[in-house]
Amino acid sequence: MTTRNFPPHSFLTFKGLRQRFHFTLSLTFATKEQNGLLLYNGRFNEKHDFIAMEIINEQIQLTFSAGETKTTVSPHILGGVSDGLWHVVDVHYYNKPILNQAGLPQGPSDQKVVIVTVDNCDTSVALRFGHMIGNYTCSAQGSQSGSKKSLDLTGPLLLGGVPKLPEDFPVRNHQFVGCMKNLRIDSQHVDMAGFIANNGTLPGCSAKRHFCNNNPCLNGGTCVNLWGSFSCDCPLGFGGQNCERVMASPQRFLGSSLLQWSNLAAASVPWHVELMFRTRQASATLLHISAGLQHNLTLQLRGGSVLMGLHRGEDSTLSRVEEVLVNDGDWHHLQLDISSLGGAASHHKAVLSLDHGLYLASMQVDVKLQDSKLKTVSVGGVARHDGKVQHGFRGCIQGVRVGGALSLSQARKVNVEPGCSVPDPCSSSPCPVNSYCSDDWDSHSCTCSNGFYGTNCTDVCLLNPCEHQSKCTRKLSSSRGYTCDCPSSYFGHYCEKKTDLPCPRGWWGHKTCGPCNCPTDKGFDSDCNKTSGECRCKDNHYRPAGSDTCLLCDCYPVGSFSRACDRESGQCQCKPGVIGRQCDRCDNPFAEVSPNGCEVIYDSCPQAIEAGIWWPRTKFGLPAAVPCPKGTLGTAIRHCDEHKGWLPPNLFNCTSVTFSKLKTLSEKFARNASLLDSGRVQQTAAMLANATLHTDKYYGSDVKVAYRLTQSLLQHESSQQGFNLTATQDVHFTENLVRVGSAILSPDTRPHWELIQHSEGGTALLLRQYEEYANTLAQNMRKTYLSPFTIVTPHIVISVDRLKKMNFAGAKLPRYQSLRGPRPADLETAVTLPDSVFLPPVDPKGHRNLDIFPESSLSNRSANRKRRHPDDSQQDAIASVIIFHSLAALLPENYDPDKRSLRVPKRPVINTPVVSITVHDNDELLQHTLDKPITVQFRLVATEERSKPICVFWNHSILAGNGGWSAKGCEVVFRNNTHISCQCYHMTSFAVLMDVSRRENGEILPIKILTWSTVGVTLGFLFLTNVFLLCLRAMQCNKTSIINNGTTALFLSELIFILGINQADNLFMCTVIAILLHFFYLCTFSWLFLEGLHVYRMISEVRDINYGPMRFYYLIGWGVPAFVTGLAVGLDPEGYGNPDFCWLSMYDTLIWSLAGPIAMVVSMNIFLYILSSRASCSPRHHSIEKKEPRVSGLKTSGGVLLLVSVTCFLALLSVNSDMIIFHYLFAGFNCVQGPFVFFFRIVFNKEARNAMKYCCSRKRPDHMMKSKASGYKCNTNYMDGRLYHLPFGDSSVSLNGTMQSGKSQQSYVPFVLRDDGLSNSQAHIALNDHGSLFHETKVHDDHDSDSDSDLSLEDDQSGSYASTHSSDSEDEEGPLPPDECWENLASNGTKRPHPNDNSLSKMLWPGDYPAGPDGELPDRLKTENNHDPGALADERTQENMTMFLPSHHNFHSHPHKGILKKKQLSPIVERNSLHRIHNELCGNGPGTASPPGSASGDSRSGLSKPSRPEQLNGVAMSIKAGTVDGDSSGSDSHCNTTM
Repeated sequence: MTTRNFPPHSFLTFKGLRQRFHFTLSLTFATKEQNGLLLYNGRFNEKHDFIAMEIINEQIQLTFSAGETKTTVSPHILGGVSDGLWHVVDVHYYNKPILNQAGLPQGPSDQKVVIVTVDNCDTSVALRFGHMIGNYTCSAQGSQSGSKKSLDLTGPLLLGGVPKLPEDFPVRNHQFVGCMKNLRIDSQHVDMAGFIANNGTLPGCSAKRHFCNNNPCLNGGTCVNLWGSFSCDCPLGFGGQNCERVMASPQRFLGSSLLQWSNLAAASVPWHVELMFRTRQASATLLHISAGLQHNLTLQLRGGSVLMGLHRGEDSTLSRVEEVLVNDGDWHHLQLDISSLGGAASHHKAVLSLDHGLYLASMQVDVKLQDSKLKTVSVGGVARHDGKVQHGFRGCIQGVRVGGALSLSQARKVNVEPGCSVPDPCSSSPCPVNSYCSDDWDSHSCTCSNGFYGTNCTDVCLLNPCEHQSKCTRKLSSSRGYTCDCPSSYFGHYCEKKTDLPCPRGWWGHKTCGPCNCPTDKGFDSDCNKTSGECRCKDNHYRPAGSDTCLLCDCYPVGSFSRACDRESGQCQCKPGVIGRQCDRCDNPFAEVSPNGCEVIYDSCPQAIEAGIWWPRTKFGLPAAVPCPKGTLGTAIRHCDEHKGWLPPNLFNCTSVTFSKLKTLSEKFARNASLLDSGRVQQTAAMLANATLHTDKYYGSDVKVAYRLTQSLLQHESSQQGFNLTATQDVHFTENLVRVGSAILSPDTRPHWELIQHSEGGTALLLRQYEEYANTLAQNMRKTYLSPFTIVTPHIVISVDRLKKMNFAGAKLPRYQSLRGPRPADLETAVTLPDSVFLPPVDPKGHRNLDIFPESSLSNRSANRKRRHPDDSQQDAIASVIIFHSLAALLPENYDPDKRSLRVPKRPVINTPVVSITVHDNDELLQHTLDKPITVQFRLVATEERSKPICVFWNHSILAGNGGWSAKGCEVVFRNNTHISCQCYHMTSFAVLMDVSRRENGEILPIKILTWSTVGVTLGFLFLTNVFLLCLRAMQCNKTSIINNGTTALFLSELIFILGINQADNLFMCTVIAILLHFFYLCTFSWLFLEGLHVYRMISEVRDINYGPMRFYYLIGWGVPAFVTGLAVGLDPEGYGNPDFCWLSMYDTLIWSLAGPIAMVVSMNIFLYILSSRASCSPRHHSIEKKEPRVSGLKTSGGVLLLVSVTCFLALLSVNSDMIIFHYLFAGFNCVQGPFVFFFRIVFNKEARNAMKYCCSRKRPDHMMKSKASGYKCNTNYMDGRLYHLPFGDSSVSLNGTMQSGKSQQSYVPFVLRDDGLSNSQAHIALNDHGSLFHETKVHDDHDSDSDSDLSLEDDQSGSYASTHSSDSEDEEGPLPPDECWENLASNGTKRPHPNDNSLSKMLWPGDYPAGPDGELPDRLKTENNHDPGALADERTQENMTMFLPSHHNFHSHPHKGILKKKQLSPIVERNSLHRIHNELCGNGPGTASPPGSASGDSRSGLSKPSRPEQLNGVAMSIKAGTVDGDSSGSDSHCNTTM
């Protein structure tokens, strides 16, 4: 420490100046006081030698005496040293030598000389030529002669004052108010904290701190540090302490100037006068106010001070601000306030404030001044009757206020100039040559250039201060502007020292030699610098920076060039390739140091030094065993690895010499514990305390020996009672045990404890043993008459104290304020017991519950029965408190596995001492649950990056008795940056568990506004997507439902995330939110998987899978996630939520219940997308569509999957990590996710746009104007005894089994011929074309259709299928997939219709229809295409036309269940078959008949069938109204394209 602050009546005590003939002293100080005592060394009276340095009238004065006379030395500094700035004073004392005839010194004379120099002064010039050049007296010299030759300073060195003693000190001042720093004696720095005694001084210097660091000045003001404050140099027109006020009307006064106002308002109390001024004038009138009743108030300058005067007739009252002079050319603020003091006399008081209250003066004024009329207010002087200005002011004034602001326009102006500009005083070059002029506002100052001194700035080389005929040379780069060229054998700044006659070894000085006094025990040489006396290190030693000890270089001779090293760093001179301070290492781990440098060893680990041991060259894979380092016993082991080289050495088995006997004793006690008796226990504890006291570094064996012996001693003592306790026989026994525990529980022993705790109880067991021992002492304190005690050690504080139960109002333990010995560094960690600690708890019925701990309650009841009349001793209870300051880091990191009790942070750390508290009442341990909690206050060990505190206690019973931290019954009640308070309803060992993080609870979203905004954007677009998909009925299909469900799950996931992710304070709510997030994110990815699966099936399968029940889809989309989530909740319910956030932690194995399914979905979807893309690009698919494959729907689905996956992953990373970049990435992807889904699902989707057009035009789309008849895959067909294959591709057949309307059901077997390229035309026939080949018969059936989808779990063979192709490229033009397909007429599984089934309709050729009267069809056979299309749309009916194709008349087709997959013919065969069928259909006459055929699926369907067995079999062909061009041909279903 270099700086100390000296308040009044304070001082420091150091060792005295022991040098008798020669010493130098340097001191830096700052003060505002005109007088003070800097230092005093001598006895406390005037009869002995002393030296004193004082400040007298702002100048330095040194007084010294050798016991006979006093001599005073007084240099003079212009302006003094009491300006609040730092000043340096140097003192040089020496005895003049006695010279012989040859001019050689023969020893010290009786003439003692002192030279005192202030600040950066050229001592020789000031002493030799100061009287000649003038104005250069910054150094002075004094001498004293007498019978005594030496200065015997036997007393202490006192800085800043002397004690108050009856004796008289030979000084004028007894104190110093200010600051001191950089005390140096004989060129050696003195530590200001190394004092012998401190009487009120403080470290640092508060008055000289930097007040301007935060730039408090406004409006362009410049901040200037002052003594204990700051000042703002404001620009013209501004004022106030921070330049915050506008000071109106700045005016310059020339000494004959005047501003005068007349006939103003009455002076009512309180009264306020204010102005700002600057001047160089010592005496003048600032303000004069004339009032009625002969009252005159004057503010004037006298001798540079401000004077306030109130005159009434011949009476006058004056008050003066004497502390400061104001004629310094700076702006000063002056304010006068007159107010009433109250009371019956109604006195008034005037307070004058200078510089915003920095200086004050006050006086009482006449009460009659109130309400007197103001006659005149004069500024800058007083007007005489002849018109001249008396006591005129020369300077500037601004901001004049008398009661209020005065208007300059109403004033009488005499010779006043606006503004405050003065001529430059340096314009006339008033300074001499070799100097420069400084403008000090209305004044100037001259400063000589470097190397020029005095009033006229005389060249120093003209004076020639150099001695011994040396030459003075001008040199601007030198510190003083010149140098002395010394002749041989002379040196020094002035060549004043001769080199041929140095002092002998161990002595230093010039002319007079003094002893060096170098501490050789710290590695310093006994000889010192002959000029300065500075000590130096011995040869081959170095001194680290800031150290007071020299260390041995100890260079490795093989790897270094010499034994010498660098004087500061200690770095030896290494050979090439050799590294290390001692040149004992190589940068290659397989190289060893050799005489030629580093040499690589290829088959062994090289010889190397580590941990103070030279390890020999060792083969790979073998260990090296060598003796332990010097001062220890045992064997050290180090393994040699082929790939890593030397592994870290194992010194655990090394035992210090101080622990060698204890190790033998420990092994003896381990074999036979009965050897422990009171004497041996006492002796062992003393030996342990002595060993730990004399051991600097502990090895593993030391800690293990001390641990085992301490455990044995504690365990033995805990089993003793009464006077058998060793503590009753040896007063130091308990202290020895605590000191041993403090030594082995230091933070440095942590690696050893980690190894010990692998096989033994370790620190947890030691904690329990100390608790039990403290309980034993407390339990036996009354019996053994032991006194309360508190033992303080560096790492353990133990206190056993008595508590008065009578009127107990609580207690705070330990009682630090009553400690007499050493106090711990932490005085804030304590325990507060409630006033109800001795009362048993109240049960729910209102009775005191004594049976919470049955094993102790029984003994308590029996004891109470015996003690109905307790004595006085039973009115006291015993409390024991143990504070382990370093134990927390040494305990094993075990935590309560019940996560409902303790939610462990990600990076847990115990950040407080461990505090153990127990209370004994009537010699029994209180174990019941408390009515009011105890409060434990902790001081945090670390404050940076520590958050989320949890109050915990060490539970010895969990984890199979190994113990761990638990949080049951404890809570945090107070917290700030340095302290935490916990409340617990039981008594045990407490601490605070924290997370190594800066993020507190509730700060899971650091960029909250951005995250909420982006999630809000996504939620909005997802909601719009759901609304559109629900409202657009033209898009209703299974594909849309899958997308809608997935969007809903994603919407709920995002909503729950943003609303509940930070609800970690509510444990139950947090768990529910985490479970819901798990479930809905799994649902989101399940529906994304189903979308990919559906897309693939739409492309690869023939049937139409867009209609029908979605029970299978819902089971996968919602059921499987519910099953996985429920299984995870059942296996690990505590894994949901943690103290940071309400979701799954990436550090918990439960995260795989989310990550596993997501990874599976992503990988399966990628596989499905690849299969879908290949299917879309296959030649079979191209043979149908003749265009590029429509796979843009796959791109949309893949894009959504990618965005959702990345966003979910970033969401997990953002809440599990402290890196802010993840939050920004999560926000960015979240902002893209919702708009992407909406635009690519809705806006850019052609089918969605078409659906919106239908919605706006109120026109029902085609696929909603037909019924979906049940059918099967049309793979084979009989016609005229030949087997024909339909010319359809893989996705060309449409088989529907679901009725869209339950009220209007048609029985037909529809089919549509798939477009086979541009060369083939589709068989489309307009519904209103009367020349059509076919007519449709319609019968209403009362039976509902119950045809199932192929994904139905109940009936997977219902055969209700429809086929489609899976392109959802909305921009592609071309043939759309066919709508429906005819039935398989060649299947043997077809059922015959019942002959009496009247519900079946008849299907006839056009020629077979019976004609009506007018050639019309009968009413029951009229087709619905006679109705208006608009009416059809309103009635939600569906129209189709059917035709029959002839087949083999002996063949009866039966409906098939399941999916009938037959091998398809080639496209050429399919086209030929199509033409042949078409020709035969066109060639059939009206009389052609076909065998009866089946038109529907199974017997449960309510579709129409032929009514007669002999009726021709046929297949109903669905004809869609439209044209045959490629643009208008398309699918009946708008869901046939993938979205």
